[in-house]
Amino acid sequence: MTGWSLGPLHDVVDRIEFGQLPLEEALAGRLADTGRPVHAALARWTEYAVRSYFTAVAKIPALPGVPLDEPLEPVSRMWARQRGPLKPGDPDVYEEVVGDRRYAGHGVRELRFVRTGSVAERPGGEPDRPRDEAEIAVAVGVLAGGRPVLSPKWERKPLRLGRFEPARLVRLVEIGCADASYRVLFEGTPEEAFARYDTSVEDRIDAVIAGGTYRPGQDCGRCAAVADCPEVPSRPGFLGIAHAGLPRRSWSMTTGRSHRACPARAHLEDLFLPRDGSIENTEAMVRGQAVHAWIERLHRRTPQRACAPDDTPAPHEAWQCGRWAVTGLQARLGIQMIGDHALVCPLRDRPDGAEAHPEHSVVVYDPEADVVVIAKADLLYRVGDRWTLRETKTVRTLSEGDLLERYPQLALAVRIAGAGVLPGAEHCRVELERLTGSGPVVTELDVTAPDVAARAQRVLEEYISPWYADAHHPAKPGKACDDCPFTRWCPAAKEAKDVKETTDGKKGAGA
Repeated sequence: MTGWSLGPLHDVVDRIEFGQLPLEEALAGRLADTGRPVHAALARWTEYAVRSYFTAVAKIPALPGVPLDEPLEPVSRMWARQRGPLKPGDPDVYEEVVGDRRYAGHGVRELRFVRTGSVAERPGGEPDRPRDEAEIAVAVGVLAGGRPVLSPKWERKPLRLGRFEPARLVRLVEIGCADASYRVLFEGTPEEAFARYDTSVEDRIDAVIAGGTYRPGQDCGRCAAVADCPEVPSRPGFLGIAHAGLPRRSWSMTTGRSHRACPARAHLEDLFLPRDGSIENTEAMVRGQAVHAWIERLHRRTPQRACAPDDTPAPHEAWQCGRWAVTGLQARLGIQMIGDHALVCPLRDRPDGAEAHPEHSVVVYDPEADVVVIAKADLLYRVGDRWTLRETKTVRTLSEGDLLERYPQLALAVRIAGAGVLPGAEHCRVELERLTGSGPVVTELDVTAPDVAARAQRVLEEYISPWYADAHHPAKPGKACDDCPFTRWCPAAKEAKDVKETTDGKKGAGA
């Protein structure tokens, strides 16, 4: 089953632009292709996204000198250019390539970046994820000076390039399929395009060529070299499952929880389909995210220092951190929780040489399962030679019981601590910080206790095993739909809703 949300869209647009098929026929043919199956929800999203793409294209202003009845023609081959060293010590030749959707004609070259989300400007004047200036400079430089790539897709470099055809004008556009929005990132002459290469851009390119340090994180699951990466520890048997012949995947506790609620939801999260945040973002969840973001900001101060009771937001009735805004009771409760955190902040009274890393990613590779495990600790800190993983939770009232069952990310933290994953950490602690309506509570888990380790492994198995064996991601309509941000794309959710409304209507009529 396809693992790229825009893959089917590009297939459909290719059938329309290169195969000369009508839109409806192209959609039906691609989504019915049994050789490359598409999840039902992804199929619905693709149909919507393709229509959004062409709606956005129709709104893009025509370029000077391009007749309205003779639009630009699609280009099947990628464009690339080979360049000599920018600085002493660079390779003799390096290559810049642009993909996505390419068009040309009437002395014009145009590249369209396609995005699943929106590219419309927000109230502050920027889209959801603004493009990097260096990326724009490279793209328009290739548009202005690139040649068609003749090499087969998997042929080793250097690329074989075709004849250069100069352009009088180049344009770079991005299109947001979530709302048929578009944004012109650059439009100008080749000379103006080349002028975007300033010293800062060349420094960025030079840094890429030179390489750098390894930075394990969320992208490790998509990296082909993760099995050999010196910064990703390999722990055979970490997950306690054997390889089942499925492609390499990544797993996190978020994946596990989503899959337990609904396998389709976990799949759509992996595809990064547009989501409806208003459905999943309850007031308590938004308050928790705002508190976490505020505490993270405090922990990232330079120089690092302990949180103080007055390091709280103002005004008390409404405040915001990042994209999380709270008002009224939730705002006041959040301020209390942030102030309470200062009483148990792990940076209090820390000795010289201690270090703290908020929102730190810990990555482990299990070669027996061929799975990359990605965990994000709310805070990883070290005092002396001992590391501590601390998870922070915000709850109105304190409840006891099985903490590993209630907070399964603790079970993953216990497994990480016991596996000696952290650099130089023979012994690692795991802590749970709960910020409640009645005050803060910190609980330490004894990761060396056999019963704790065994219980953590059993909890993880309940989340990992069903996910690992699942290759089809079926929907589980029902209660899971109540807070699912993807119901718009899920046919099973709509069918369940229609059945419920029909049933409720009959009950009402009978009454």
